[in-house]
Amino acid sequence: MKVMIDSHRSLMSDSEEFASQVEAVIEDLVSVGDLLELTDVVAVDERIKGTWLFSAPPGFVIHHGGVAHIIGLSSDEQTPLPVAIRDRVVLQGVSRRIFPADGENLGPLLKSLGLREISSDSWLRRPRLATAHDLVTRAKSRLSSMERLGDQDGIQVFNHLSEHRSYRRCWEQLANQSGQFVIRRPQAYGADRWGYAEIASGQIVKVLEFPETGDRSRGCDVAWRLMMALRSLEEHPVSYCLEKVGDSGAFDFFFPIPDWAKRSLRFAGEEVPARACLMSFDIPVAQVAAVQHFLAEMLFLAQQSD
Repeated sequence: MKVMIDSHRSLMSDSEEFASQVEAVIEDLVSVGDLLELTDVVAVDERIKGTWLFSAPPGFVIHHGGVAHIIGLSSDEQTPLPVAIRDRVVLQGVSRRIFPADGENLGPLLKSLGLREISSDSWLRRPRLATAHDLVTRAKSRLSSMERLGDQDGIQVFNHLSEHRSYRRCWEQLANQSGQFVIRRPQAYGADRWGYAEIASGQIVKVLEFPETGDRSRGCDVAWRLMMALRSLEEHPVSYCLEKVGDSGAFDFFFPIPDWAKRSLRFAGEEVPARACLMSFDIPVAQVAAVQHFLAEMLFLAQQSD
């Protein structure tokens, strides 16, 4: 990401805003499956392990109603399909969809073109259902057996006790905090490392690294869900805005959500350009109640009050 930002620096009037946009697009590409995030990859220096992004091979997922969601990247083309099929691709942000004609089954057609089919269950990859209390209790229990973190340079602390509703304003530099907080720290190569830490007077006493060994989730996804659980238990849950617009419910989010949650929302409706927020989705009215239940049950989110 840094290379891309630096190469465009002289072309952008607001480099910080551009960096945020690049980060958001990369998160979306990982969310839909175009990019794969692998942790503990050794490269350049075998003593240094990092998190790296790789392009996923071309494939597709069949949505409800037979709609095909194209995922993956090729070295030659953005969408590796013959021209006749490519013309049918509908672009919505980073999402690429093909809608079937009456009676058409897109699965066999796309397989014959060399794309691999991925089941919707595998694509969604939702974590196990848990209450906010259970999620936090497990994290505290796992943290108790962890060890001290060595390098503490550049650590940022997410203060879930803050009354700020802004995600960015809840982040603080490691200073004189005491308690248990979600943290993120830079590394020499790859994305930031995430974890849950016990802090005493600005010193990291113990840290539970995300993802844990054997967990294929992204560290940030685990951390974001835990942040939401922590805020929910403090009785100032992360909220979203919902308004009825025509035949859809317009959902606006001001806090990052895990990629598996984005996938679920994309299955229920469609992502649209952000409406003065981090991300927006339009969901058919008939599915709004189910989506709200999903957000409350899986992410402990609450609808924003007027």
